[in-house]
Amino acid sequence: MENWYDREEDILSVQLKEGEYWKSIELANGIVFDVSKDGSILSVEILRASKIFSGDVKKVIETAKQAA
Repeated sequence: MENWYDREEDILSVQLKEGEYWKSIELANGIVFDVSKDGSILSVEILRASKIFSGDVKKVIETAKQAA
């Protein structure tokens, strides 16, 4: 599975599982779910990731990284 962050486009992608891609569903807040035909979520893309992961959320993520 592949996870990546594109600094230029500010997109974070997290692949949850392998499967045959069917379509993407984009929510109003810039979160995109890639789903398979059976409805399983294959991956999540977060557009404008640095804006979403700022403030308190960013602190939680940094703390989790240190604990891992």
